[in-house]
Amino acid sequence: MNKEHNMKTPSNSPQCQYYVVRKKRLCRMTVRPGRQYCGEHEPQPRTDDGKDDTRIPCPNDPKHTCYASKLDKHLSICNARQQQQPEYIIPNINDATEPEECPRLPLSKIPLETLLKVIEKVNALYDTHLKEKIPMFPEQPIHTAVLDEFNEPGRTESSLRHLRQASQLLHIVENEQLVQPNTCYVELGAGKGHLSYYAWWAWCQGTDSNVLLIDRASLRHKRDNKLRDTRSNVNQSNNDTEVDSNMEISSYKSSNVQRIRADLAHLALERVPAARARRALVGYAKHLCGVATDYALRCITAEGARGALRGAVLATCCHHRCQRAACLAARRLAEVGVNAEEFNVLLGIVSWATCGDGRSRERRAAAGEGEREAAEGRATRLSREQRERVGRRAKVLLDWGRVSYLRECGFDARLVYYVPTTVSLENVCIVAKKRS
Repeated sequence: MNKEHNMKTPSNSPQCQYYVVRKKRLCRMTVRPGRQYCGEHEPQPRTDDGKDDTRIPCPNDPKHTCYASKLDKHLSICNARQQQQPEYIIPNINDATEPEECPRLPLSKIPLETLLKVIEKVNALYDTHLKEKIPMFPEQPIHTAVLDEFNEPGRTESSLRHLRQASQLLHIVENEQLVQPNTCYVELGAGKGHLSYYAWWAWCQGTDSNVLLIDRASLRHKRDNKLRDTRSNVNQSNNDTEVDSNMEISSYKSSNVQRIRADLAHLALERVPAARARRALVGYAKHLCGVATDYALRCITAEGARGALRGAVLATCCHHRCQRAACLAARRLAEVGVNAEEFNVLLGIVSWATCGDGRSRERRAAAGEGEREAAEGRATRLSREQRERVGRRAKVLLDWGRVSYLRECGFDARLVYYVPTTVSLENVCIVAKKRS
């Protein structure tokens, strides 16, 4: 494989010196000449004339801030400002059609009798439908698209675990024979695009296939940006060919990696030009969070997209962030005796599988999570290990309900453990392939 994709681009820009405790590193934002901190972390911001300034939450999106003195200018260029939506954005097309009528309560507010009843149902349903029926995908050699990075010296164990997961997912897609010519490989909830970066090298380089990355956030340090540099190098290396051929290479290379910013709840995939331009679609994702998995499954199985969908491989996670009204598993679990109240309790139980909710240890400690977990253990008379087992069973029941939905849509679908728990506690993926 061409090693150019592994090169890092050096930067001489000064870096913010604010230490992010949760991430154990410095902030990666660049700073203005003569400054130590970026605007977000400046201890006492000042205007150009030396007067004190303050940063306030942006009215468009309170997740970021701006200078009060420059609010008007910021609003005119803010990435979160209201803009005319492209044709593939249709509000709530993949969301729940009916509002949630059953309130979801924290487990601490659930009567012990109800909690024990749900635990009993989880165990019974797991034993009936899933026990010893989820195979472990055999460990494969590190995929060639990932191998160069995997072998880099100095890699942390956390980084190696992520690379192992990416490698296994690539192998599963290939094992299902989903890699075919003229295919659009769609990464759902792409984040920084690491998985698509490897997918392009594995399946799209020198072919008529493309990768399409979809995420609702506008992220920095996107890995797919590196592919643009790679394509430029490839084009430059072909300067000795005819002019018309170069133009064709440039046009083709610039069109086989595309990213769109869209919430999966509102995305009509069949209207995205990059998806329409290919004969077939393959969906994939690594750790698609909570209800986003349900949005993604509705998106790729919608009437307009289903005909082109060859299959999908989706690694799920964060089941506690599902919503009953939007969750595809709700109907299947209702059919086997789990009512709305019990379903919402189940959404609380799934957090026992990993004993966390995505927050740092520091934030969980500040919120008294340890005391809450201990109280739950005393109330249910279950050890930590028993609660983890029940939580894992509850998680795969939700994924089993999603698999049932895919089968109704005409796909052979199943659950697979794609890595052992020593690599990731979130180690289940949904594998679906269109029936022949």
